[in-house]
Amino acid sequence: MSDVKASLLIVDDDPSIRDYLYEMFACMGHFVRTAEDGFHALHEMRASLPDILLSDLNMPRMSGFELLSVVRRRFPSIYVIAMSGDNPRSDIPNGVAADGFYEKASGVVALLEAVKSGVISDRLSIWASRKATPIWVPLSKRHSPDISQVFIGCPECLRAFPYASESRHSLQETTCAHCSAPINYAVVEQYASTM
Repeated sequence: MSDVKASLLIVDDDPSIRDYLYEMFACMGHFVRTAEDGFHALHEMRASLPDILLSDLNMPRMSGFELLSVVRRRFPSIYVIAMSGDNPRSDIPNGVAADGFYEKASGVVALLEAVKSGVISDRLSIWASRKATPIWVPLSKRHSPDISQVFIGCPECLRAFPYASESRHSLQETTCAHCSAPINYAVVEQYASTM
């Protein structure tokens, strides 16, 4: 790993994973903080922004998908690594607003390489120059073949609202029912059963 040290925020609902990753990266000299879900991560980011965010995708309360959407909107320069044990692949899954991806069962070397990429990239996310990062929302359990019922979490006011979407395969636009902020979103069907 590089001699450059970074500040990391590790977000995972499994305490054993959080503790293991904390110990590993702290022993390497990085400044490490942890959070158990997206809400706690945002609270930690109020105190100090990390150079690298390492976040699980499937968590209760606020999932990694929701967290990454908020981070991309509010803090686009943070280098983000998404991780999951439910998605056996080495590349970034479609619909995940991340700079890198770590499949949990792929071993610690793959994770170290993903973090090293964030450290040596001058901590500049590929998303930093993009505007209107989409919100990726799962289908509601109650939907019809023609209209998808979704709940959209606003990245500005952080409040959710139900919305009837007519398309499941393209980026769409709406406004927040609470604060009227413009929101780009797309429905992520493959994760609907796990959310």
